[in-house]
Amino acid sequence: MKGVMSVILFVGGVFLFSLFETRVSFGASAGGLTQTQAGGGVTVKVTYLNPRASDDVRFEVILDTHSANLDGYDLKNLSLLRDEAGKTYEVTKTENKGSGHHREINIVFSKPSAEAKRLELVIKDVAGVKERTFRWNLE
Repeated sequence: MKGVMSVILFVGGVFLFSLFETRVSFGASAGGLTQTQAGGGVTVKVTYLNPRASDDVRFEVILDTHSANLDGYDLKNLSLLRDEAGKTYEVTKTENKGSGHHREINIVFSKPSAEAKRLELVIKDVAGVKERTFRWNLE
């Protein structure tokens, strides 16, 4: 019995460690298409869907929590896109899926300037976090 409990504890520890390591590996960096930030009890995961497109810019945003209802966050009004020169681009369209503790929102912005070298998606005022900024280099 003692040997079985040791194995169970070891496997559980490895599982919990792997969960922690996975969360850390999704940090917001300028290199990956998917970036994650957690704060205020809400995790925001953003995927740049069409980085090589020549028209609009599209992102998938996933809001996830265990403690709050996320239905009150209108990302059309809480999001903006800006380039390294500070020029901002407004949301042209959003598509929502899910409700409550788990939401998926596709956000579409107008085409950025052809000279843009970096884009930042800014999501404001979600779960007490003033701004969450996700950056992608275009070069």
